[in-house]
Amino acid sequence: MASKSTQDKGDLKSIFHDPDHYIKSFGVYAQASAKYQVLANWGENVFSEVVAEKLQVNIADGEAFRALGVGVGSGEMDTKMMCKLRNRYPLISNIAVEPAAGQIKLYQDLTTKMAAKLNGITTDWRKQGLDEFRRSKVESGDTTKYHFISSIHSLYYVDDLDDSVKWLYDQLEDGGMMMIITVSDNSGFWRLWNRYKLFEDQLLRFCNSEHIREACSKHKISFTNYKQKSRVDITDSFEEGNVDGQLKVDFLAHVVDFHSTASPALQQELLEYLGGPECSERRDGEVLFDNDWDAVIVTK
Repeated sequence: MASKSTQDKGDLKSIFHDPDHYIKSFGVYAQASAKYQVLANWGENVFSEVVAEKLQVNIADGEAFRALGVGVGSGEMDTKMMCKLRNRYPLISNIAVEPAAGQIKLYQDLTTKMAAKLNGITTDWRKQGLDEFRRSKVESGDTTKYHFISSIHSLYYVDDLDDSVKWLYDQLEDGGMMMIITVSDNSGFWRLWNRYKLFEDQLLRFCNSEHIREACSKHKISFTNYKQKSRVDITDSFEEGNVDGQLKVDFLAHVVDFHSTASPALQQELLEYLGGPECSERRDGEVLFDNDWDAVIVTK
């Protein structure tokens, strides 16, 4: 169902036009999400079972295991996965693709703190989005393929989702594995985005896990889908003047300063929808946003 608001899209600016604001709003949202440790626990426990222990790649003596991470953010999940992979592969060459300079700096600081645990892992940070990274590989004649590829909440920002999934699969070595995480097709995030299409622009194209599965099926790529329940406390988003709450709404809508750029009618409508049963559940006085996501796992 599309939004019935008469909001002029020209008043709304995608959060990706302001990297500093993106990092600020994402940081607040991620902190609220971390309260339930879902993604961290998945990277710590489930990843080993469904990826690290199932990899069947041949690595010659002295050769490095090659990993590619797309949209690695500040590195919390990526470093957990690298540590799990390092248990099997002592040498890892990791390409970390991330368009936000601030996020790369946080990742680099994290690797410094974790130096002992990351021994044997070399990381090459690329300040690029996936489309830019693809072009740079073509232009440089780089034909490197990878034993593991991850894309965590990053395929919302590509020009052609279907083609991107196929291209990533083509970059895998035989026996390699790919993991793509996006919002679930049954999540509050998807229902919010699907209702408010006006939040999309040339830098953001809404998609969900069903779109990833459809792309895989179209290209005859076998996959396994893992669903993960996740909730984020957005109670403070309904407290007038609460800065953290406003930043959470900015991240959810992917709009810069939504509280000051959207019309009062759209603000009221969005908050009512966010707090309603389509997007959230209420428990012990808290409003918990449905942040469910899926991991699509592929083996080549």
